[in-house]
Amino acid sequence: MIVRILGDNQYVLDSKYLDKLNELDTCMVDHLGHEQVDDFDSCLHEMIHIIREKGTPLDPAEIRASDLIVPSPDMTPDEARKLFTKEGIIPE
Repeated sequence: MIVRILGDNQYVLDSKYLDKLNELDTCMVDHLGHEQVDDFDSCLHEMIHIIREKGTPLDPAEIRASDLIVPSPDMTPDEARKLFTKEGIIPE
């Protein structure tokens, strides 16, 4: 699958990591709902770390449709609340 990190790059990531990304996505939604900004940031950074560590970056000149778009690591809580409605960034 192709994953884009906003403000970064696109990565080819094996779909075997989707369950872990979904778990982190759920945690981010829960933490935002409880105003736990530090915990939200921790989950987001872990998600980005997995994508960067396990994925293969695409050449920046090559733009492909993304299967998943992940927020930038410096996203503010207000920006996150607009993006993370009720289900997060990974559709059920």
